Order: sequence, then structure tokens, then C-alpha cells
Amino acid sequence: MYAFLGVALATSLAGCSDDDPDYSKVTPPTVGISHSISGRVTSMDGNGLSAATVSMDGTSTQTNADGTFVFEGVAAGNHTLSASASGKQTKETTVNVPADGNGSNVVWNVSLPNKGTTIEIATDGDTEASVTSETIKGNDKGAVTVDVTVPETALPEGSSIIITPIYTLDEVGTRANTRATESVVLIGTSVACTDANAVLASPIQLTYDVDAEVAQSITAQKYVDGQWVEAEFTVEGDQVTVFADQFTSYTLLFGADVTSSSSSTALAFGQDLWDNLYGSGDVTVSSASFTYHIGTEITSSGTNRITAYLIEILARIAGANVTTATGSYPINVTLPIGTALHVTGTQQVTTLTVSALNRSVSGKQYGDVAVVTTTYNREHNGGSN
Repeated sequence: MYAFLGVALATSLAGCSDDDPDYSKVTPPTVGISHSISGRVTSMDGNGLSAATVSMDGTSTQTNADGTFVFEGVAAGNHTLSASASGKQTKETTVNVPADGNGSNVVWNVSLPNKGTTIEIATDGDTEASVTSETIKGNDKGAVTVDVTVPETALPEGSSIIITPIYTLDEVGTRANTRATESVVLIGTSVACTDANAVLASPIQLTYDVDAEVAQSITAQKYVDGQWVEAEFTVEGDQVTVFADQFTSYTLLFGADVTSSSSSTALAFGQDLWDNLYGSGDVTVSSASFTYHIGTEITSSGTNRITAYLIEILARIAGANVTTATGSYPINVTLPIGTALHVTGTQQVTTLTVSALNRSVSGKQYGDVAVVTTTYNREHNGGSN
């Protein structure tokens, strides 16, 4: 019996060794490169807008309850995105998806201002109204109120004008001239008339209530024939009055220094390694989930009006709030016995600082996500678990 058992065992071992292939030479599968575009649509206070419409190259989707959205399976190259919501101004941009050999998730964070305020011209006497700019939540000191005065002789009785705050030059569709590029928009105003043929007989006065120290460093411009040119204005204490002599956009430019530095942070995956070293069969990997951030984390507080203004400028550049989102990177491969798959990723982080008048504020803007998948061989030891 012992002799028989020994022969049987030797035969079994020899058979296993002969039949077991060289798993160190198994060809690992190739994971395709995938791209997506995601982001968040918020109001100017930083709260997410649910059911906002986001379009990419003519294809539309609705935002989730927190304002987030995603387009999966996006090709590398430039894409036109727009965001719109009820009662809000529509914004549009061009997003580039890089063709650098890595998977990516390009992040677009956008804040939509309210639509303009319609003011009816009084039947007699001057028409007066006030419009206050929107601010991010908890930064009320950063608001700027503009008092609008329409002289009795400026427009015919029964006319209506539309006053819309401007927060960035991009909202006008262009950048400022050389002098203006050294400054940022403190606040601006678009003045329009419901009658496209109307002409102002006398200037409308736009009087902005700002910090007195800031008022001394203000420059006013207006948009004429595709160019930003100097606008007539006066400064008296904390009041800056711009004389709007035509229907166009006007801005108060404020000298500020904007600096930035870039870094990256590692993504957190739900599972980042699939190792089929000890498997008895193939392993299917469909996707890898990860968490990332959308928006900007502003670490400063508006303790005074100047600091509050700088916070608003930073929020308009980079975003008004930050939220955590969950992404899913498609893998869709089958791992033969003797192979493994590892996934890693990073998210860009830009630290921004806005400084003026011996004050500064800072924040971290979370940007695009890069994902790298690696498959490789593992030597198989014949296990059956």
C-alpha cells in the first residue's frame, strides 16, 4: 500500500508540473484610455443648482441635487460647454481634454449670476433704483450696491432699462486692454434698454458704494466697439459715480495681484489593486471608483470690506465652494491567472492668493483628475483558492 501510494503521488506531482503553464509569461490585458468631463454648477453664493442644464457639443444633461454633473466617454480635444438655469445668466466655455496617454476627468466649476433687473422709467421726474451684487455665503461685506439715476430727459416715458451686475470681464465676452489687464473687476454693470433703437439723451448715473480706500484706486472703463476705453467717473469719499452715456457695459477696475502655485494630491480609490496571483480562474474588472473634489476651498474670511472684496474676486476666478464627488473610471478587462492590475490617480491643486492694499486672501482650487492603469505578470504557484 505504501509503495502504491508513493507511485500515485509521484505521478500526480509530475502531471501537475507538466500541465501547469508558465504563468510568468501570461500576456496581461491592455486597459483602454477613457476621458470624462465633470463639474458643478452653483449660484454666486456657492450653493449647488439642482436641475440646471449643462450642454457639451449639443448633448445636454441635468445637474444632480448638489449641482454636480458628468459626461462620460469624452474624446480628447476641445469641447464647448454651457450651463444654464432658470432665472440665471447662461455661461459658456471651451474645455480641452488632453491626449497625453493617460485617462482623465476634466473638471469645470461654474457660478451663474442672476439675470438683470428691469427698471421702468418714471412718468415724471428722475428714475431711481438700487441693485446689489451677489456674494458667496457668509461674505456679505463683499457686496457692492449701485444706485441708478436716470434723468427725466434721458429716455422717453414708458421705456425700460435692464441693469445687470458684471463680475468678470469674460461675461462681456472679451478681456480688457493692456492697462486693464493689470487690474481685476471689483464690480461692473451692464446697462441695456428693452427698446433696441433707444439712444440716451443724457447720461445715466451709476453710483457705487465702496470702501473709501478702494475708491481712491479705482479705474472706470466702458466697452465700446469691441474695446475697453476709459469712462467718465468721479470719486467722492466712498462713492464712485460712473456716467453711462450709452447702452453698454461699465466696470470698476481694482488693482490687485493674483499669484498661484500648482501641486497635486493622490486620489482615494475604493479598490486600487486586482491581483490574480492565486486565482483558479479569470478575474473580471469593470471599473474603479474614486473620490475627488470640485470647486475651491477659501481659507480666508472677510473681516473687513477690502478683505471681503478680495474673497469675492478669488471666488469669481476659481469657484465659490468645494464639494466631494465620486467618480468611476471604466476598466472593462479580464485578468487571466498570473496577472494583476493596479490603478493610481492624482488631482491638480492650485493655490491662489489675491492681494491688494496690504491685505491678501488665499484658497485651494481643485482641478483636473489623471488616472493611470498598469497591468503586469505574476508567477502562479498552482494554488486553487
